[in-house]
Amino acid sequence: MAEENKNGEKKGPGGLLAGLTDKLKSGGLLGGRPWVLPVIALVLVILIILLIAVATIGKGKSREVRLVTPGVLTAAVVFGDDRYAYHDDTGKLAGTEPSIAAALAETEGLELKLIETSTVNEALTMLDTGAADVAFGRISSERNLTGYAVSDEYSRCGLFLVTMLHDYTDSLALMTGYSVGVMDTVQVTAEKTDNYSFITPRTYTDAIALGEDIRDRAINMGIFSERDAISLVRSFPNALQMQEIAGGPKEHYVAVFSGRQAAQATLLNAVLSGME
Repeated sequence: MAEENKNGEKKGPGGLLAGLTDKLKSGGLLGGRPWVLPVIALVLVILIILLIAVATIGKGKSREVRLVTPGVLTAAVVFGDDRYAYHDDTGKLAGTEPSIAAALAETEGLELKLIETSTVNEALTMLDTGAADVAFGRISSERNLTGYAVSDEYSRCGLFLVTMLHDYTDSLALMTGYSVGVMDTVQVTAEKTDNYSFITPRTYTDAIALGEDIRDRAINMGIFSERDAISLVRSFPNALQMQEIAGGPKEHYVAVFSGRQAAQATLLNAVLSGME
């Protein structure tokens, strides 16, 4: 219940509101200038509009897509001579990744420029130096991509064991104590393979060096991505073979953008959803 002050006026929210209402009616609060109220209301409306405009502009700037070449989406694509990136009859890049890049460019109303690279590191370096807007190359989501913006996965594939010719081993189930080479690019994924903790893993950064060690029996077998396994077996056609790890973990492939282009990565996610 509101209390009264020494002048008989009620205190408390109800009493204060009643007092203000009485003063407005009497003109006391506005000092006899009732036109002040509409002016104050107009100023408040203008301030609200300005605040909304500033917030909208700031939001738009944060999502602005800055392209290497205005009007053009420049995509660095790692050539792998497989279904993801190969040369068509005219010598142009074709496959899953060029098709995704084309779909993104079309959605944004841009022309598409494809730049062929030989390694993932080369493609990522093009992002770092501002020479490309997006990089494709069967890039695993488990690769260290700190500082980049990445899309949702657009495909996945298992890991492969490369063994001596006529050795069809396709798991680590009976490999306890065996020496197994592991390419550094798939090590995080490979560690999820059943029985991995019971083998003796050895990390390699050079696929050819690992292939030579398998051929020379310095190591029992090696774990690779599909693309690296195919390339290696082609290099040692009379010595090595490959088979997918049965029930093994899979790589999840993502498109990579510079850290400033999170909005473009989000847009690609919408494109990928429409392609499913």
